[in-house]
Amino acid sequence: MTEHKLRYGLSIKLYGEDKAFGPGIAELLRNVEKQGSLQGAAQAMNMAYSKAWKIVKAAEAQWGLPLMDRETGGRDGGGSTLTAEAREIVEHYEAFMRETRESVDRLFAEHFPEEWVKGLQDRAQERK
Repeated sequence: MTEHKLRYGLSIKLYGEDKAFGPGIAELLRNVEKQGSLQGAAQAMNMAYSKAWKIVKAAEAQWGLPLMDRETGGRDGGGSTLTAEAREIVEHYEAFMRETRESVDRLFAEHFPEEWVKGLQDRAQERK
């Protein structure tokens, strides 16, 4: 019997009428801050620029506000920075996710303790 430690996966998305925010847009926006442009962020994530653009536009439509300040190209090539509101949304989302994970970790340990899982496996093996 191969033993793997039981774990859970957690992904939370926020919705207005449609998806407004989630782990993907949060990562994309953090990368915009790091790279200084949506193009650079998309490349860092191995994502097509057109897809990144659509994700940002859809999120902006749900929030009803711009998420990036864009500077068109020129001699320096332009770029993008997050708006103050976008930074605030990312901060709140990350805090929400951190607290959610802490709560779910506690609940998971309470409902699926390792000893209980091991006991289930042992009982099943004894019946074979």
